[in-house]
Amino acid sequence: MRVNKNSLLVRMIFYNDIAIIVASTTIALFLTFIAFQNLESRVIDSARDKIVLMNRAYNGEILRAKDDLNQTLRNISTLSNRSLKNIASYNEKVAIIRNQLTRRNYELYSDSILSIVDENGFILGETKRKGIPNKIDRETFKANVSNADNDIKTSYFSKIDDRIYNKIIVRYNDESNRKLYLVLTFPITEKTIKNLASLSSLGEDDKIFLIVDEKYKMGNFSLEKNTQFLSKRDVNRMANKGYNYIYRRKNIDNEAYYIALSDIYDYQNRYIGSFGVAIYYENIERLKLVISLSVIVIVLVFIAISTTISSRMFSKLLEPLGRIMEAAEEVSKGNYRIFVKPEGVDEMRTLSRTFNKMAEDIRANEEQAKSKNRKLVSTLKRIDAVEKILMNIQIENDMNITVKEIMSALTSEMGLGFSRAMYFRYSREIDTMVGEFAVINNKIKRDISNVIENGRGFKFQIEELNKLIKLIKIPFKNSNLIAKSLLEKRIIFQNDKGYKHELGNELFKSLGINNFLIMPIYTEKRNYGCIVVDYFGKNNLVTQEEVELLTLLFLNISIRIKNRNLEEEKIDLERTATIGKLVDRFFKSRETSFEKMLEFTEKMHAYDSNNTLFKIQIQEIKEEINKLRREREILNEYVDIKKNNPLEIIEIETILAEIISEVEPKLEKLGINISVFINYNGKVLGNRARLKRAFYEIIKNAKESFEKKNDDNKKINVIVTKEKNVDKIRVNIIDNGIGMTQEQLENIFEPFVGYNENAPGLGLSIVSRIIKDHHGVIKYSSQLGEGTEVKITLNIYKEEIL
Repeated sequence: MRVNKNSLLVRMIFYNDIAIIVASTTIALFLTFIAFQNLESRVIDSARDKIVLMNRAYNGEILRAKDDLNQTLRNISTLSNRSLKNIASYNEKVAIIRNQLTRRNYELYSDSILSIVDENGFILGETKRKGIPNKIDRETFKANVSNADNDIKTSYFSKIDDRIYNKIIVRYNDESNRKLYLVLTFPITEKTIKNLASLSSLGEDDKIFLIVDEKYKMGNFSLEKNTQFLSKRDVNRMANKGYNYIYRRKNIDNEAYYIALSDIYDYQNRYIGSFGVAIYYENIERLKLVISLSVIVIVLVFIAISTTISSRMFSKLLEPLGRIMEAAEEVSKGNYRIFVKPEGVDEMRTLSRTFNKMAEDIRANEEQAKSKNRKLVSTLKRIDAVEKILMNIQIENDMNITVKEIMSALTSEMGLGFSRAMYFRYSREIDTMVGEFAVINNKIKRDISNVIENGRGFKFQIEELNKLIKLIKIPFKNSNLIAKSLLEKRIIFQNDKGYKHELGNELFKSLGINNFLIMPIYTEKRNYGCIVVDYFGKNNLVTQEEVELLTLLFLNISIRIKNRNLEEEKIDLERTATIGKLVDRFFKSRETSFEKMLEFTEKMHAYDSNNTLFKIQIQEIKEEINKLRREREILNEYVDIKKNNPLEIIEIETILAEIISEVEPKLEKLGINISVFINYNGKVLGNRARLKRAFYEIIKNAKESFEKKNDDNKKINVIVTKEKNVDKIRVNIIDNGIGMTQEQLENIFEPFVGYNENAPGLGLSIVSRIIKDHHGVIKYSSQLGEGTEVKITLNIYKEEIL
């Protein structure tokens, strides 16, 4: 409305606003002062917490070192199959003990010095470390010996030159009656400072450092070593649990920090240095700015509220505003369905009409806000549920366990609240999606009677769901939505009945699927399956926001699965590289020795050719050398399994025929009958030598399974078939040998896990690698005392894949 500058309303509002602004400004300044004081106090608390946490972390490392040293001493008698009592040199003893410590934790003990010291402080033996002097103050050592004997306080700090060390004293008993002690010396290094920084939960811009003689020695400041750091240390001192702390604000490298120091004292309580934590102060300045802006907003809100309250006073001076004021009070109570009749002068009429329009807009905005608020609450709830899923889900070796955890979260009322979740695993053997299991919302289980009464479903769709799911098989083709979701690696959803859409199996029409989503689980190299969720028995609709959240969830899960697989591959590669180095180191230097041994035995045999016993012993030596050479070949094959593997088109029948012709004579001598049944002569793309090696190893294992079986009925059957409706060829190798236990089956592909004393246990590990590199699947099933069946599934070669 239009108001003249000399009107009473303008004058009253003007004077009222002056009073409000003065009062608000005073309150704002007061609140800002209190907030800044509180913020400074919080910075001090934060600095204290960081320095205390750093001290605890360092003390924890010292206690851990002490425990490792004691544990090593208890177990040292088993090292290298000899006791330390048989070693005369204390230097050898201390070297063996330190070697065991570095095996426990190389990073922790690589820079340490270990010494054997008598009760008078004389060093009897020690491990040297280049660049790190080892001086033991005899008087200080004697003062700490009683503590070490009583296991009270077994460590202390010392300073040598301008470096600080921590020494741990542990009682050491050997075959003599002398009182000896082990002294483990740790220098405080850049590595120590770096580890303390990670354990102290410092911020990205916070710093950690070490001061010796008031000079900067090390840390993550860009200061030069021996830079003068503090000139006065008598600021805000306090003591806490045996540590002294000081606090002070300081500019370093043109940046403001809040410094907290923890003093380091030697055994005689002499100050030798300080650990320090620097809290980046610019973050505090930003927070002060945010607080200031917040106070300004509060002041503005306060002014608005105060103006509204003071309007009651204006009603006494401006009676026509009374009715509008009453209407405004109704609005404040939530009654927006009011109407103020325009009366009085033009200003009042204009004000009344404006008020009516405002009330109408508020009504519309309220309805809109309620609707948005409901959506927002639902979205926030789902975001929280997704966050909890990401925090709690662990990627297990058995993907079914991980999927069950995800499905439980999807169907929880505290989670995303879906009614049912069904998992369909992709089987690489039959190129089909197979129903595995289902998870049902507990609330739906309890309210099933209400669902049936309202005509929203049937009882069997809940109680028999798991049985029905296991009967479902879905072709892995783009023609159905479930396979399409996995093929295209995206979420597909429909706010509709499931029977109206092609899901890949007629059984879906009986499940009552309603308003559903299909979520794929995959990595770049492998498809795992799909989870189907729906709102059975509910009127909920799938929203786009919901789909976007779930897309982020399953993308994160895919990344975590990929990272786990990469970690396993990394471990496998590192293990393979280590094996390769060991093979080269062990066998390369011994091949000449083998040749000399063989040459020597031949000469001895020629010298005494009539000695039958000597001839037998020479043959045994040759067999042992050949065994070692064979093991070297197997180890080299394991290391080089992925090198030089050219691909070619191979007929399975041909490669099996070559293997059978090679092994059949040997099997006949052992009374083992081998039969081949080829129902399909398919071709695969692969490496002939490696595939032949894999099949040979499996048949060899089948042969060995008869060694402990006292039965004339010894059979090995090789069956080649083609999977129906998919381009897969299957090779089954079945024997009726002694079979395997469940434990043996679980570890069957692990390297160096074998049950033949004459083999390194790498055969089936190599077989597994070969089949995996050919994009195939190998599965073992066995019953102890009945036999073993091996199922190998390979992709049939197609010309268009070249």
